[in-house]
Amino acid sequence: MKHLLHKGSTAAAALLLAATAAQAQVSFGPRVGLNATTLNYDFKDDDEPDSKTALGAQVGLSLNAQFGKLSVQPSLLFTMKGDKAEDSGRETFGGSDPVTIVYDVKQTIRLNYIELPVNLVYSTNGAEGGFQVFAGPYVALGLGGKVKSESKVTITANGQTETESESESNNIKFASEEGDDDKLYLRALDAGFNLGMGYKVGGAQVQLGYGLGLGNLIPKDQDGKDPEGKVRNRGFQLSFAYFFN
Repeated sequence: MKHLLHKGSTAAAALLLAATAAQAQVSFGPRVGLNATTLNYDFKDDDEPDSKTALGAQVGLSLNAQFGKLSVQPSLLFTMKGDKAEDSGRETFGGSDPVTIVYDVKQTIRLNYIELPVNLVYSTNGAEGGFQVFAGPYVALGLGGKVKSESKVTITANGQTETESESESNNIKFASEEGDDDKLYLRALDAGFNLGMGYKVGGAQVQLGYGLGLGNLIPKDQDGKDPEGKVRNRGFQLSFAYFFN
């Protein structure tokens, strides 16, 4: 009897799954887009850098499973994030014979991810498209990145001025803990939430979204302690997708 009940429940689940799949209109296609991202800095004891927008590309595939006016849209994307930060200032030391230091530092961070967003989309005209609103979570895995910095320091003392400029470029290391070198270490795994709006006509879809990163990109220190500061991904996404039945 238990065996028959088990077979019956399995058959019912299979029929339910088949009915759900039959009701959904499934299509898939390419997706390309442009990211305008920043990094959100939250340092308790230190000054936070002036973060500016960095532009990057996204490219991948999207699937659309339509259920009436609602659809589920998972995507697999290669996406570029990061930001540009600047810090400048002027400091003077001494009394009758002062020393003045003027500094200007610019830094660009580029991060490359494989990202999996899964959005729940409401379309006013259902499968035909129309105006859309969407929201859903995402997870991303860091593949690589670079940090480039340019600095200029001008020192004035005893009536003489000396200027030094330096440029440096390093690869970013993705790890759960910081290393013992001067590299920039970041966590490889990121997660967050997307929301936005769009418009769809037939198979063509345009969406404008905002990505709210919730994961802290700063890894643990060499002693395994959690970081005091936080750095999170933020940014707008403009994407175009075309779905083939």
